[in-house]
Amino acid sequence: MIKRFQLIVFLGLLMGSVKAQTSNVSIRATAIVMENLQMITVRDMDLISPPVVGNTITVNPITSTYAGLFKILGSPSGRIKVNYTARETLTEQNEGVGVIQAVYSLSAGPEDNQAASFLLTQGDAEVTIGSMGVVFIWLGAELDISQATQGNYTSEFVLEFEYI
Repeated sequence: MIKRFQLIVFLGLLMGSVKAQTSNVSIRATAIVMENLQMITVRDMDLISPPVVGNTITVNPITSTYAGLFKILGSPSGRIKVNYTARETLTEQNEGVGVIQAVYSLSAGPEDNQAASFLLTQGDAEVTIGSMGVVFIWLGAELDISQATQGNYTSEFVLEFEYI
């Protein structure tokens, strides 16, 4: 019991001497906490209504009212990297005979103004989140339906984004 008491006193004295040595040292720590990114689908891309011109359906992400629309919510003025599936071959789900070739495109902007959005480069595009913590993404596509048959086609379009 006495040894334990002496150890506590010794630790108390040691801590007192450490305090005396470090009283003039100040440590400043800062951290920037970034929110998680969240994506909300506002509108699906409409591939039924656009006209077929020469076996092609075109939905321009900047000018077409048929473009899909997403909102990405995050830290105001934060920078994100956006990557997406650029090309895809869709096969008819039941018979597997028909094929559609899809080429996707995205545009983005800090406000819900599609005409003022800018086209994103394929691969890793860099986008700045607007001052309100939102960036809008429009999805377009060019579909070659020359080898399509009547049936069901399912896309596996992937959109990835992360802070940079």
